Amino acid sequence: MPRHRLHTPSLVLVAAFTALTLWSTHAPNPARGAPAALSIFPLKLGGKTWATGIVEVPGKKVGVGKAKDKNITAVLTAVLPDFAADFLQLDPSGRFFLHYDGKTSWRVATNAAGDNPTTLTGQVANDGTFWMFGEYDIPMHAENGHAFVTGKVKFERGTFNPKKVSGVVYFHGEPITSGLILKFKTLKALP
Repeated sequence: MPRHRLHTPSLVLVAAFTALTLWSTHAPNPARGAPAALSIFPLKLGGKTWATGIVEVPGKKVGVGKAKDKNITAVLTAVLPDFAADFLQLDPSGRFFLHYDGKTSWRVATNAAGDNPTTLTGQVANDGTFWMFGEYDIPMHAENGHAFVTGKVKFERGTFNPKKVSGVVYFHGEPITSGLILKFKTLKALP
C-alpha cells in the first residue's frame, strides 16, 4: 500500500509538470513568437538591372547594368543622372532602409524615417527563412512594380527580434520595362 501512495503523488507531479511545460511552450512569450520590436536597418545592395523593353536578337545581353551601393547612393542623392531617379524618392542618406515591423510585415524606404515606404508582407518561418511580397507605386504611372524578396533572418538569441537580414530581391516594373535582381544584407541597426 505505501508503494501505491508514493506513485500517486509522483504521477500527479509529473502530470502537473507536463501541463505546465506544455502551457509555457505554447503561451504568449516574447521568446516564442511575440511580435518583434521595430528595427530599422540600412541596406547594402548589389546586383543587376535589366531594361526589358529593349528587344533585339533573342539571347543577346542588352540593357543589362550593374547596381552597387556606390551608384545607388549616387542616384538617390541626385549626383548621378539616371532615369531611375524619376521613379524613386531621392534622399540625402543615399541608402535604402528596411523597417522590420514584425514577422509578417516590413517596409522599405529611401529614408530612415520611413516616409513613402513600400510595404512587404509575407511570412518568416521559425528558423528565419522568409518570403515577402510587395508592390511599388511607380510615380507618373497608374501601375505598380512587383517585388518578391526571399532570404534569412538571424534572430537575437532566444527571441524573434532580428539581428541581421539577408536575401535576394526580385523586382519587375512593367510600366517602366525594368527588372532587377539584387542581393542585400542589413548593416548595423539604427539606435
